[in-house]
Amino acid sequence: MLKDSHKLASALPPTILTIFGATGDLSADYLIPALLHMDKRGLLPADFKLVCVGRRPLNNQSYLDFIIKKSGAIKGITQKEKASFLKHLIYFEGDFEKPENFKALAKILADHDLPKSPGAGKKGRGKNLPPVHACYNRVFYFATNPQTFISLAKLLKSTGLLLSCVDHNRQVRVLVEKPFGYNLKSARSLNSLLLKYFNEEQIYRIDHYVGKETIQNLMVARFANSLFEPLWNNRFIEHVEISVLEKDGVGGRANFYDRTGAIKDFLQNHILQMLALIAMDEPYNLTAGMIRDEKLKVLEALEPFDRQKLSSRLIKGQYLGYRKEVGGKSGTETFFTLKTYVNLPRWAGVPFYLRTGKRLSKKLTQISIHFREPVRCLFKGCSANVLTFQIQPDEAVHLQINGKIPGFGVQLHQANLDFSYKSAFFGEIPSAYERLLLDFMEGDQRLFIRSDEIEAAWKFVDSITENSQFKKLPLHIYKPKSNGPKEADEWIKKDMKEWWTK
Repeated sequence: MLKDSHKLASALPPTILTIFGATGDLSADYLIPALLHMDKRGLLPADFKLVCVGRRPLNNQSYLDFIIKKSGAIKGITQKEKASFLKHLIYFEGDFEKPENFKALAKILADHDLPKSPGAGKKGRGKNLPPVHACYNRVFYFATNPQTFISLAKLLKSTGLLLSCVDHNRQVRVLVEKPFGYNLKSARSLNSLLLKYFNEEQIYRIDHYVGKETIQNLMVARFANSLFEPLWNNRFIEHVEISVLEKDGVGGRANFYDRTGAIKDFLQNHILQMLALIAMDEPYNLTAGMIRDEKLKVLEALEPFDRQKLSSRLIKGQYLGYRKEVGGKSGTETFFTLKTYVNLPRWAGVPFYLRTGKRLSKKLTQISIHFREPVRCLFKGCSANVLTFQIQPDEAVHLQINGKIPGFGVQLHQANLDFSYKSAFFGEIPSAYERLLLDFMEGDQRLFIRSDEIEAAWKFVDSITENSQFKKLPLHIYKPKSNGPKEADEWIKKDMKEWWTK
């Protein structure tokens, strides 16, 4: 999964990236900042064009100024960096619902595939030289509401934009944002419709969590170190925790979030993708197909919920003040904690505790692997070892071990072996979107989600949200800036455990 991005970028063929939804929050907060950083670091293809499609009446310069003003992620950009980025940028004012706009867009993209004189624009050059015909890979980013995916695909096909340049073996690819459906039925329908216009190798379903540095380090830690993989099973691991804690509320996503809730918003994608990487068997090699096959086995092995299991293994919560934010009475959960099992021999009997929530006391995403306590300990006070992958806010890996307190006699204390990215590596760590955008342009699907993974995840989530018991479960109100409902702490204590926060 890891590779030298600097070498790859310079080797990429000419590429046109078209972003639909270019004036939205996703583009302002993540996509354009990521592309600006990539340009600054020399990570974009040598011949690269960025077509940003939006409804606002802007030109190239005013669009970039608009994004810089709107975005909180772009800081300290210099005039030189702006000028460099503007060389790539083409802003296109267009409405997704108007076919005539797509004809004009098609002309812009097609013009880049026309033969060009090697000396065009340079006095005295280009005479008697053959034309250069370096047509482009066409890659499309649907940074829009999923309801527009199919209409966008139809218009792209009807205007010929899905035809690749066979002369130079160029490709057409599409990247679609989450949410990918809202249950199994809708996900299957969306997959089926997209596959009418693209084949599976052309579709890139994104989950930006998978692009985070520490998430990628999960596979390296397991499969590149003989220390962990032999212990990565139910003989040595007692339980696993995955926590995604957020300080913010729903903010501007209130309408969407109230229709979705924490389980559909976070469990179906981010949390289950992390779980799959933790629990997967070692792939035979690092190809996209092998990695996705192993993740799929985990997702298909998740134990579904019946009414009785759901009542005992799920706690729901909602922060105080949420109903005022959404403007009415609501039974939507903003917090949940869940216990599940993976029905594979490696993980038989090992509980996975999953939780997420909004308006909590801290922002923290981490995975903790809790090993079993020593069967026979020669010393008093032996504790279980815990391996923690901290994904955000500070990327790090911690291993808790038992150590001796200096002095006479033998008294144990729990010490940590720490690996911090900030301490170990100098310089800014690339964002998840930088990594994923580069992989998308290169045509590497290893960090993207396959259709059968999406459907297996939704099948598991449907066993919760479409369970007749789901709406009957109590919704526990918790105070903002707390650790969530007290019932969640009491619930895990019944299993003789406490939430692990590093």
